[in-house]
Amino acid sequence: MKRVWCSRVVFCALAAILGCRAPSPDWSGTWNLNPTEGSFQGQVLTISISADSEYRFDEKSSHSILCDGKDRPIGNNRTLVCVKGGINALDITIKENGVKTRATHDELSTDGKAFTTTVTEFRPSGPVITSQTVFSRLSGANGFAGQWLDTIYLQQHADMILRLDNQVLHIDYPSAGQQIDASLDGREAAVRGPHAPEGTTYSARSVGRHEIRTLTKRNGKVFTQGSLKLSNDGRIITELWWNPDRPADKGTLVYDKK
Repeated sequence: MKRVWCSRVVFCALAAILGCRAPSPDWSGTWNLNPTEGSFQGQVLTISISADSEYRFDEKSSHSILCDGKDRPIGNNRTLVCVKGGINALDITIKENGVKTRATHDELSTDGKAFTTTVTEFRPSGPVITSQTVFSRLSGANGFAGQWLDTIYLQQHADMILRLDNQVLHIDYPSAGQQIDASLDGREAAVRGPHAPEGTTYSARSVGRHEIRTLTKRNGKVFTQGSLKLSNDGRIITELWWNPDRPADKGTLVYDKK
């Protein structure tokens, strides 16, 4: 009798522990961005240009492009070429195995206070996809050099739909046309959708009932680390993220349950 009683105690204790660790069912639902609560008001893109026409782009992560009209290898059987159209335009083309997969056209406004990026993606199957982003100038006077504000991220992530299903987190951003199905054990999942950045993966790991840690990669390189935190009453989600190179520079978005 004592052995049976002990077995029941162990079973109940184990069930309680697992229950505490399992994610709360309150994660599931439709969530609306509260723009007045978060610290993130838009992505800031910094562009610097060297004397030999190397353009450096800093927006969460950094990359440089030598804009001299020459095809240059960038790995994975791909090449990139950047062509200047005076001081007001750039054309960047990426090819894979000699076939064009992505074309970007950057053009300054006549007053130099804004520039528009038009991205056209050519995929082996499916239609050609075109997207456009408008940046407004924060600093700098002439050409592309300076700091630029991009608020389209907030517009595309104004609504978020979450669903937990058998330890898999389903995320849908309807305005961005992006979906993620990530298991809560840290395995990488592709970010899907017609406007999903190519080569982007997302992983999630449950930390108790009210926190999920996240990791985003682009082409195998860590892009951002972060977390999703659910309030105790299940009515608010706070998304926190940072670049591993700049861990002190954190951004937050706050979502209210619809």
